[in-house]
Amino acid sequence: MKTRKTILLLILGMISVMLFAQQISGRRSPKEIFKTISDRYSKICNTLNSKPIENLPEGENAVRLVSFSNSIIKLVWTKNSRTIEYTEGDEDGTKIIRKKTLDVSKEEIKELLELMEEKDFYNQPEYLNISVRDGTEWFVEANIDGKYKAVVRACPELTFLNDIGEKLFKMAGEWPSDEELETLHKEFEEYKKSKKLPIKKR
Repeated sequence: MKTRKTILLLILGMISVMLFAQQISGRRSPKEIFKTISDRYSKICNTLNSKPIENLPEGENAVRLVSFSNSIIKLVWTKNSRTIEYTEGDEDGTKIIRKKTLDVSKEEIKELLELMEEKDFYNQPEYLNISVRDGTEWFVEANIDGKYKAVVRACPELTFLNDIGEKLFKMAGEWPSDEELETLHKEFEEYKKSKKLPIKKR
């Protein structure tokens, strides 16, 4: 079970992404917005000591998910090794508060790759203008057989990224229980009502 502190960090992340989305919205093109978001996530990864995956040694593959709540899941595999690393940063994304590495099976990686193919990951737009409904956001990168792709989605549970992200979180042993998800959404909804946060189209 996640601690209440972790759930509160997730709520703060939701609030941050809503405010950030409003700041970068307007008349900017999707490419410009994606570049701003990509730079923000790259900074989090560098600060939390998660090395880039754009250029990997021959034979090495990786998939990485970064959430606006400052957590990173990085799956790396070669012919002889397969590991997934989970890193959780503090509220500001400047300090590591929890980190772990697990071994994963060939079957788990096969299932993930089949899922990514099913969702047509490599042909999806990098960024889409959508309504920000709950403040969550995922930045997902993949470098498989030398082919790199990155996408970002707000409200990922409403997009093709939902199943991919859920699979990665489960592989890392970090997918919240139904009770925790219910608590998270309930507390965030209460926060929105108390603060009357504006949610704009973008």
